[in-house]
Amino acid sequence: MLVVILLVAVLALAAAGGLAVWIRRGRSLRRVIDTPDSQASRTINGDVMSRYLMTSASLGRLEFHDWGIRIRGIVISRWVVPTWEARYEELAIAELVASQWSRLAIWFKLRDQAGQIGFLTHFSEEALRRLEEHGVPVNRSVIKFRQVSELYGTRK
Repeated sequence: MLVVILLVAVLALAAAGGLAVWIRRGRSLRRVIDTPDSQASRTINGDVMSRYLMTSASLGRLEFHDWGIRIRGIVISRWVVPTWEARYEELAIAELVASQWSRLAIWFKLRDQAGQIGFLTHFSEEALRRLEEHGVPVNRSVIKFRQVSELYGTRK
């Protein structure tokens, strides 16, 4: 009986430690800028993809505002999915990317190369069209990757 209790305690500690690391890594992606208080003109549901975090089950949302975009979690996932904001003029490019196991994602790169993030969605064409309307350069040629870390490299 003591062995079972110790095993359960060790598993609970390992799970809590893993969850804490996951939350900390996810929050390291947070990018919040000074933005006017406005309603989103369009919201697209999907998931977040980064070096440290990939969600599934539509736990994220991409919001289009007159000033730029905001990626954040839905109500139940805001504790783990970071808020990431960028003005349209800060975005260097929005590229379509895909792994062999996942649906298409839009990979957002900033002009200063700090804070890249991806948004997985079935509505990527609509999102790219909206980005183009705001003058954001778009690459519709799908870039294949095996590991998300490849997307952080310098590619031309």
